[in-house]
Amino acid sequence: MAAYGQNRLVLVEHFTQASCGPCATQNPALKTLLDANNTKVVALKYQTSWPGVDPMNAANPTEAAARVQYYNVTGVPNSVMDGSGPGSPGTIVTTSTINNRYNTAAPLNITASHQWTPGYDSIQIGVFVANAGTATVSSGAAGSLKLHVAVIEEEVNYPSAPGSNGETNFYQVMRKMVPNASGTTMADSWTAGQTQMFVFTVAAPSYLANLNKVSVVAFIQDNSNKSVLNASRTTAQTIAGLPDIGVNAFTAATSGLCNGTTTPMVTIKNEGSLAITSASVAYAVNGGTPVTQNWTGSLSAGATAVVSFPQVTLPAGTNSLVATVSSPNGTGDVNGMNNMSAPLIAAVLNNTATPAPYSEGMESTSFNSIPADHVLLYNTATKPLVTVVSKAQVNGLPQELGGYGQSTKSLMVDFFTMPSGAQASIITPKVSGITANHKLYFNHAYASYAGEADGLKVFVSSNCGTTWTNVFDKSGTALATAANSTSRFFPQPTQWYPNTISLSQFAGQELIVKFECNSAYGNNLWLDNFWINTAALGEEEIQAAQAKLYPNPARDAVKVSLQVSEAGEALVEVINLNGQTVIAQTASVEAGMQSIDLQVGDLANGVYTVKIALNDRVETLRFTVQH
Repeated sequence: MAAYGQNRLVLVEHFTQASCGPCATQNPALKTLLDANNTKVVALKYQTSWPGVDPMNAANPTEAAARVQYYNVTGVPNSVMDGSGPGSPGTIVTTSTINNRYNTAAPLNITASHQWTPGYDSIQIGVFVANAGTATVSSGAAGSLKLHVAVIEEEVNYPSAPGSNGETNFYQVMRKMVPNASGTTMADSWTAGQTQMFVFTVAAPSYLANLNKVSVVAFIQDNSNKSVLNASRTTAQTIAGLPDIGVNAFTAATSGLCNGTTTPMVTIKNEGSLAITSASVAYAVNGGTPVTQNWTGSLSAGATAVVSFPQVTLPAGTNSLVATVSSPNGTGDVNGMNNMSAPLIAAVLNNTATPAPYSEGMESTSFNSIPADHVLLYNTATKPLVTVVSKAQVNGLPQELGGYGQSTKSLMVDFFTMPSGAQASIITPKVSGITANHKLYFNHAYASYAGEADGLKVFVSSNCGTTWTNVFDKSGTALATAANSTSRFFPQPTQWYPNTISLSQFAGQELIVKFECNSAYGNNLWLDNFWINTAALGEEEIQAAQAKLYPNPARDAVKVSLQVSEAGEALVEVINLNGQTVIAQTASVEAGMQSIDLQVGDLANGVYTVKIALNDRVETLRFTVQH
């Protein structure tokens, strides 16, 4: 057996993504384990292109994809240890597996070093490889022995989550492979005592976030079996020749939801050791053209300064404002990640009220949006999935997404992916002309995942959000309109519930309505048909069939009228929320406008569907029984 000269450092290659939910759950435990074994392990993280947004991958997608393909990684999170894997991080990387590899002698010694060029625009890398043992080390096949070098950032810290999984801090992120993902071919045979120095110079990628966190990982891999022979890493160097300025705080407060006037103020801070005498400060609204000021002054290490901008009126809607600072002393900045604030959300409603009646059926709202005259507020780092969904966006599945099974669009609140404690509020525009007879009507559908108490509260404000009155509060089983489901809930026509709330206490006032949705990490909540009027829709109309049902709500009987083009025998069924037929009858109808009477006095209070099958047509209508 060959007598090798050093213990190896174990290489852990980890595949993750900023929009991968399970990654956010599993990555902290992996980091804790790697930190606890930092004298034994070299970590290298690849940010993949799926399942969603990831700006680190977008900066260098090709080289990350090459390692994905090399190991045939098909999902994230995934880990590989010394070329073995991929597999679940919790299975591949454990204290035991680390120790087993660490205690296995390494065939070759490897030592990496790096230094910045004077202008901090390039990195010089040296990798020393030696056979310190007493026997020849050979590759598994001709040309299979490769030296891989990666420029990494030991930390990438975003002011807000760059993807959808909530993660803001990323570690040991591969930024550039040198010279590329294929690596450098080494000699196939290394005799005892043989050494070689590999030297590389690489231009510093423009997308590096923090030069103070840049280091190098090097490893030797045999492509014949993917085995990693040894690994090495360098330590990040403190950059003393560049200033470091950051956004310390950003405010742009408005005076209520109906007044978009604000005075943006940006607090900048010297985060480094060099004095700063000038900088460019800016803010932008909704990704538009930045409003910029050139600041001059004197900032010693740790000092701050406030830069005020002229008053501005924000447009109606949910606005996202971001502040930036750049060009300290007219030069580059050592840490670009602190140059931007987290997005500041400013919701502004149109101050001109809409006279009642007010209605919003979601039909004119595009997919992945909310109604244009509404605003969305939320308490999470990233925007939760609260969006209008139509039948066209559920892959042709036979789902009825309209509030009465008639419309094509409804508003989905995605509790299925929103973490527990997340809150999202949809706020209506201002409505005037409220009398003692006005009511708020809306429809909802909800199924719990497995008993999780997702909740919906409805508030009304007559002072544009300064104070709120709670008028509706349901959660869990009280909110549910369908049985529990461990699959994403898409409502069927019978699974919608109509709600009626008196607005008499707000008579003579202008008001706004807030639908506050509170996640318990359960299942989807659906909302539709917001309506403020003195009476319910009363007659539910089906456009194609000209069918009507009244009264609605009903106590003893309902009358169904419909336009019949050809005489025939109509089958009429009344179906409850459990999908059970509780009334079934037939009726002979002639051509023209016909009526069918249904006795519903024996039915329990609740929501029912009337299904009418006539000739080749099937129509459905929705009504409520209230005794």
